[in-house]
Amino acid sequence: MKQLLLIAVCSILAACSSSPTVYSQAPAQQLILDKQVSALTRNEVINGVTECEGSGLRAVVITTKRSINGFTADIPVEVTCMPKHRYY
Repeated sequence: MKQLLLIAVCSILAACSSSPTVYSQAPAQQLILDKQVSALTRNEVINGVTECEGSGLRAVVITTKRSINGFTADIPVEVTCMPKHRYY
């Protein structure tokens, strides 16, 4: 009985330790350049913020930097809702 249990445990451990073929390669990723990212309009940012606040969450605006006439400016790209409580 102990041998049967030992064989069962060893076969389970051997099955778990085999490398999966599905996850053997990293997923394909693409670098998105700044010119390919569309900026949000002022109304889209305001609507996103009011939707977050209306649902009891805080709005976080994700921005990118763009060079405009030699100066860098923050351009809003996405509005994400996050919980109101911050844990430090």
